[in-house]
Amino acid sequence: MAPAYQNREVAALTSLQSWEFLAVLAYGDGVERVAVEIESRESNVGEARRFVRRQLAFWGLPEDDGLVDRVLLVISELVTNAVVHGRTRPSEETESVGVTLAFRRGFALGVMVTDNSGDIPKVRIRPSAFADCGRGLVLVNAESDAWTAAPRSGQQGVDGKAVWAFFQCPQPAALSELMPQPV
Repeated sequence: MAPAYQNREVAALTSLQSWEFLAVLAYGDGVERVAVEIESRESNVGEARRFVRRQLAFWGLPEDDGLVDRVLLVISELVTNAVVHGRTRPSEETESVGVTLAFRRGFALGVMVTDNSGDIPKVRIRPSAFADCGRGLVLVNAESDAWTAAPRSGQQGVDGKAVWAFFQCPQPAALSELMPQPV
């Protein structure tokens, strides 16, 4: 049986709100960050997934506990939403989607996807079983530990939005554990 203090820690961590994750991952000490911009095209969703998968492996997050699969599903949904619903320019013009990861070991991983639309996404309460769309944020809500969205503002006012999803993280494996061992 686990010591009682571990149970309280888990209970406290699972009750965190999105703003608490955001405060630590956006402004806290000891947070590792990496970002990439991809062209806003549906064919580039896979590029975002590959970027995230490589970075999670670099940070030592184990694929066998389901966390990596959850993160990849969420990043696929958020980037797809940004490409499909977040474009503000005609399709013949180039536009980018930003993907940022913020990781604090032993605490949490945050993924942020930015686009140029100021429209804040809303979860559809009951998407139709026959609908071609409308399930993305339902999946994000189900697979992440918390998520939030907010307008991004620059010198000329609103420049789009950022959508964050947060995942509690176990302590990653030591690098030596990830290296191939001699037979």
